[in-house]
Amino acid sequence: MADLTTTSYVILGLLTSRDWSAYELAEQVGRGLEDVWARADRQRYYAAKKLEEAGLIEATSEAVGKRNRTRYSINAAGRAALTEWLAEPPRPLSIEFEGMVRVLIADQGTLADLRQNLEAIAQQARTGRDRHHAYAQYIVATGGTFPERQHTFALANRFMTGHFTHIVEWAAWALEEIETWPDTVSPAQTHTDRVRDLLTYAPVSTT
Repeated sequence: MADLTTTSYVILGLLTSRDWSAYELAEQVGRGLEDVWARADRQRYYAAKKLEEAGLIEATSEAVGKRNRTRYSINAAGRAALTEWLAEPPRPLSIEFEGMVRVLIADQGTLADLRQNLEAIAQQARTGRDRHHAYAQYIVATGGTFPERQHTFALANRFMTGHFTHIVEWAAWALEEIETWPDTVSPAQTHTDRVRDLLTYAPVSTT
């Protein structure tokens, strides 16, 4: 079997609900996944074809006006592959977070640069939090595009709103923390006790 990507399994999961055209699949993969699987956007236009070549989905051609459209459906092999993948443990979390990279090397810029970066992180996180709040309201009001999965979407939505809320709160804390910094370099020597307190802080575990 071909080496499948996570995006491939997303498509298999979509096809368990209904058949989709190539355009519809690309549209669904690009909706709501940008926060948890950003690379899906780069793979969504050819992942279905790859699954067809692997023998996991089947394609049929249908006429739409004067044009033909390819519609995909999952087969038994595709369902088996999806079931097998869901039973495996996930890969460890990885984060692609440019704003945090800028924090890590902020000593090479100005305090104004760092403050601007933290403010942008907070605003982006508020936008993400609002987006997932809107998703939740849409599902409550209509059942969503996949009403049969609203219970699993609720789990994911709770995580994502909490994730963005944490970033908003962290950015506010960080902005307050740097208020006593004269610049982005000297606190390594002038704030050593505070730095040590921050590095040895351990949140209370609930597990």
